[in-house]
Amino acid sequence: MQNPSIRQPRLHSIALALLATGAGSAALAQTAAPAAGEAAALPQVTVRSKYEREDLPVRAPGHKAASGARLGILGATSIMEAPVHVNAYTRELAEDWSALTLQDVLENDAAVVFTTNKNHMLQNFNLRGLDMNAMDIATNGLYGIAPANSVPIEMFERVEVLRGPNVLLSGMPPLSSVAGTVNMVTKRALAQPIADLTLTYGTHSYFQAHADVGKRFGDEKRLGVRFNGVYGDGEMGAKDESQTRRVGALGLDYLGDRSRFSLDLYNSVNKIDNGSPGIFNFLGNASIRGVGYLLEAPSGDTNMFRGTHGKYDNSGALARAEFDFTQDWQGYFALGGSEAEGKGLLFGTRAFVTGADGTTRGAIYRVHTQSERRTAEAGVIGKFETGAVRHRLQLSANLLKHKEGSVNTACNYCYTTNMYEPVVPNFPAAPVWKGYTTETEFRSLAVADTLAFAGEKVLLTVGGRHQTVKTPLVNGVASDYSKSRFSPMVAAVVRPWGDDIALFGNYTEGLEPGQTVGVGYANAGESLAPRVTKQAELGVKLQTGALTHTFSAYQIKRPSFTGVAPAALVEDGEQRLRGLEWSLYGMLTENLSLLGGITRIESEQRNTGRETFGVPEWRLRIGADWQTPVQGLKVGGRVIHTGSQWADSGNRIRVPSWNRLDLNASYAATFGATPVRFNASVENVTDKNYWIGTFGDGFVMPGAPRTFKVSATVSF
Repeated sequence: MQNPSIRQPRLHSIALALLATGAGSAALAQTAAPAAGEAAALPQVTVRSKYEREDLPVRAPGHKAASGARLGILGATSIMEAPVHVNAYTRELAEDWSALTLQDVLENDAAVVFTTNKNHMLQNFNLRGLDMNAMDIATNGLYGIAPANSVPIEMFERVEVLRGPNVLLSGMPPLSSVAGTVNMVTKRALAQPIADLTLTYGTHSYFQAHADVGKRFGDEKRLGVRFNGVYGDGEMGAKDESQTRRVGALGLDYLGDRSRFSLDLYNSVNKIDNGSPGIFNFLGNASIRGVGYLLEAPSGDTNMFRGTHGKYDNSGALARAEFDFTQDWQGYFALGGSEAEGKGLLFGTRAFVTGADGTTRGAIYRVHTQSERRTAEAGVIGKFETGAVRHRLQLSANLLKHKEGSVNTACNYCYTTNMYEPVVPNFPAAPVWKGYTTETEFRSLAVADTLAFAGEKVLLTVGGRHQTVKTPLVNGVASDYSKSRFSPMVAAVVRPWGDDIALFGNYTEGLEPGQTVGVGYANAGESLAPRVTKQAELGVKLQTGALTHTFSAYQIKRPSFTGVAPAALVEDGEQRLRGLEWSLYGMLTENLSLLGGITRIESEQRNTGRETFGVPEWRLRIGADWQTPVQGLKVGGRVIHTGSQWADSGNRIRVPSWNRLDLNASYAATFGATPVRFNASVENVTDKNYWIGTFGDGFVMPGAPRTFKVSATVSF
């Protein structure tokens, strides 16, 4: 927690230091009031990069991560004061890897493994052993805004990753993931005008142009405008597959004397044509006998579905207003939503491998899906003292409504192909859209108080969220399901030996809707309570020179429903995850930066005694960048290791561990008066074929082949 300043600086002095995102986004460096009789000292100034956002926590040494993150109802918090394991990745990290989507950034986080193919139309991943997809990603602290299939990285400034269940901090996401929170922070106009044009070329012939322009207007720079536009087209994904990306994002903000306003608008379109990689099952089903064991992986760009096509179109908006009632009390209100429509080959790229030579039975789906989300939040933030204890209190009310429907025409394993040399399948006819089939409504009231004791050496956070879940429509059938649950959180940070060592611990919960038991079960018609996932975590944060480390140990227990009709459906299963994590970022030496970490997870289905499929025991991501003696030239790379994992819930097929080496380089120079930055990267340097992980029970995915990307950014 920070001491509130009592200075009242003129607007032109603070206009560039406050931007309208995040509740209570006070500057990290503030000055205390002068003692009685003393002359007022000049305000402390934090020196920032020309292109660094003033309202966000400063970038850490190395500029790949930030020194703080916004933790939902807890507000902007430094990493060392956060009572949870959280990392915040910067725009600079994305630029170093010529990133196109969120996946390109999250591949640097050891707690994350992806469960969809690289450059797939959908981006699903696993965080701390629990699944999450794009629709459950937050934008500026609110769910229901992000694209439904794949998140373009170009319109965002930061990617904040909070690990583990935490329904108090941000509420329940649309699809009720309990893995953690991934929050995307949109770009804002900066103190200095920006006008960048980035041209990117990728294997095999993908070309993209990205314009990023922003400026503040008026004598006191009250109004800010930031626009990002992207158009890309060419071969990407499977061999001979064409992809098109179109992104337009506008960020507006206005700074008043005691109020701040912002508006974000975006449209994102992804198109694929002539194919997709596949996912493979070696066990078969009741009617198709699989080969029974894992074969060698095909090349990651093997095109299983030539002649197909698909398109996903997303639009979203988010408005926010903040009002300062007094110096210590603030109110805020946010309102937004998004809509998405997908047509064609979006998912269902499955095949059963039936022969040792790679013979498979292929499945192919032609889909029409639509979704709609609406969200709103209002709250109050206050700072006050009770004796020697300082408080930061926040109250909030949140509403999220989600509607979704999907139809498809399927070819269910209806043709014979080969995983190494696939044939061209017949693409089914387009289905007829039949309306929304699922509706979910989340309402909640939350309170959180962070108390500072002993000169802020002890920070105690207590709070809870009363969450109500309603499902008016389930699988096209009207439902009166409505359940409520109060989810508490208790967390603490203790710094007994100074600011460089912080001990932390927390108890948090995640929440998923229950369900009304269907026909055929002994308890048909019963409304089951929401499933409560519980996490207990202990850890230490350590700053050694210009490096920041987080070590944590945690246990997560997630219940599951069991029972096969005609028996009763009951909550009688449990997934238990026990993990150890280490993450780090910063500078090891004056010219060498590090980013990455190691995660070890033990995951068990307690009711069966089997390990959870798709949860590798070991995950390692270590990246380094060296600033060479050549002015402006930086070279680096990362090593990725993912341990072995079960491919299926029956623990019959095990996917072996894999390693990958990626390299990158950048060179910044000035041509005349024009700054230019060149970036180059190569992923999977050795071009190995390997199984990268699982998608669903029994299905495994091949990793992407060697992939090059080069980009040039001109700053006008």
